[in-house]
Amino acid sequence: MKFYGILLFVLFLHLNSLRAQNSDTLLLKEDIVIKSPKKATLMSMALPGLGQAYNEKYWKIPVVYAAIGTPLFFALDQQSKFNDFKDAYLKRNDDDPNTVDDKYDGVYTDDNLISLIDFHRANRDLLYVLTGVAYILNIVDAAVDAHLYEFDVSNDLSAIIKPNIQFTGPYLSPTPSMTISLKFGKNVQRNRF
Repeated sequence: MKFYGILLFVLFLHLNSLRAQNSDTLLLKEDIVIKSPKKATLMSMALPGLGQAYNEKYWKIPVVYAAIGTPLFFALDQQSKFNDFKDAYLKRNDDDPNTVDDKYDGVYTDDNLISLIDFHRANRDLLYVLTGVAYILNIVDAAVDAHLYEFDVSNDLSAIIKPNIQFTGPYLSPTPSMTISLKFGKNVQRNRF
């Protein structure tokens, strides 16, 4: 019976120490600002650039709108030209003598109009795909930025280059060489307990 009493006492002390450690780690985590990748992703899906604003990367917002807006602008321009040439071709080839192609009559043949229609359709489709890729990259960028928001990007990167001598060959002849040592980040002593 004494054994169980001592066991319960030790277990109680252990649980108290675990609870104290958890409260200490919670206090440390309160100082760190954590960005939610899910929230950044949803915000960028709803409105391009909003996820970048959430991640406080305001300089990326004009880049996002330029990346999405440029191919979209040219896609709409290609759509307008596609419609223009298609209407001209349809006016020429409908069986109604009242409809006349005033714009391109004498400038392009029917085969030229078909080639122009195909050309502008292909360009329009490609530009719409590029617009979609830019939109998806906006979402991916916001999610990755949120994941890496607290990533340490300190300037404590160094390389030490030292001359060295290597003994190589069957007779172990000395050969001059260089040794490069890279150091990334801070030397943080962690408590193992």
